[in-house]
Amino acid sequence: MKPRNPDANQGEGDRISARRYNRDVRAFVAEGKVDEAAHEAEAYVEHEPDDAARAERKAKRGPQGTRVTADELIAKGRSVIDRVRPMVARAIGKLRSRIHRK
Repeated sequence: MKPRNPDANQGEGDRISARRYNRDVRAFVAEGKVDEAAHEAEAYVEHEPDDAARAERKAKRGPQGTRVTADELIAKGRSVIDRVRPMVARAIGKLRSRIHRK
């Protein structure tokens, strides 16, 4: 059954985000900002080679999971329970499906 929420997670093939990204890239190119951005990047690499190399290594590692402390969650208005609740719900769902299969 498909989720009815249009903003729901679409998985790895997230079409909405892909459309938004493509639209923004086309606008960036159409506005003629590519050459300016390329010159800025070149100047940055020449003036800050260590920073640029560090940023490149970080980008090559790919996205990292977020580790948030309980204090940070509380500061954002979310409790630890709010953060853990979806994981517990998934675990319960998996257990129920295993029990009902047998």
